[in-house]
Amino acid sequence: MNLHDVLFKKAKDGQLGHFYVIESSAPEEEAHAQLIAFVGDFIREYYQKVEGHRQSLAVLMDHPDVYVLGNTDRGGDEKLEKAFRVEEAEALSRFFEFKALQSKRKFAVITEGHRVNVLVANKWLKLLEEPCGESTIFLLNPRRVQLLPTIHSRAIHLRLPSVPRVVESSSWKAFLEDVKKMPLSQFLEKHSRGSETLGQRLSELIVWESEQSDRFASKAALSHWLKKFEEMETFHQPAATKWSLFYAYLKEHVLPRLP
Repeated sequence: MNLHDVLFKKAKDGQLGHFYVIESSAPEEEAHAQLIAFVGDFIREYYQKVEGHRQSLAVLMDHPDVYVLGNTDRGGDEKLEKAFRVEEAEALSRFFEFKALQSKRKFAVITEGHRVNVLVANKWLKLLEEPCGESTIFLLNPRRVQLLPTIHSRAIHLRLPSVPRVVESSSWKAFLEDVKKMPLSQFLEKHSRGSETLGQRLSELIVWESEQSDRFASKAALSHWLKKFEEMETFHQPAATKWSLFYAYLKEHVLPRLP
């Protein structure tokens, strides 16, 4: 049983912890994307399978009961080096003072553990010790830095194993080959009618995009498309419609950038 399954079983049994620190055994340049993808997939599956949400939740940061603090990609070195501000720490604490809007459980994801300094940690002492209702906080530590004792001692510590990139990306590469070679009708016949979910492919796209160097315009296009997809989920658009638009997006924004 892998770490995702262990954590999900605890969630189903009502035993999910309040505060987790998660690290990765992968190299630093890969760890950030791996941790973001792991937590995003877990929260998405929790809301869908434990709480019964029908939406795909492709853009977790837009969910009213999910709070994300920190960068979700590795762009912007200056930002990465700055510590979180006290105002940001206070905003996270205030998030948990109110009841969840659409769910039973609220989640927070702090994406860069190395940006937590003493002032910020002191603002979170009560939050980390005394949960407000059903809530879970994930602090990601992609650089595997030594955390402050006040943070370290209050957390449940998890570490993801390193997975060779060739294994991680093989399914995604095969999928892109289908997009490249198949006309739309054949693509829909294969992908929109099986057990495969568009949410899975979106997660792979997000991870792939995070690894690209030509990211500014492409990430803006991805953000726009994900919001559009979320609207389609809200209004229960047919699966064929969503897969068709995804096919068109990949043709325009992904295939031209492949070697």
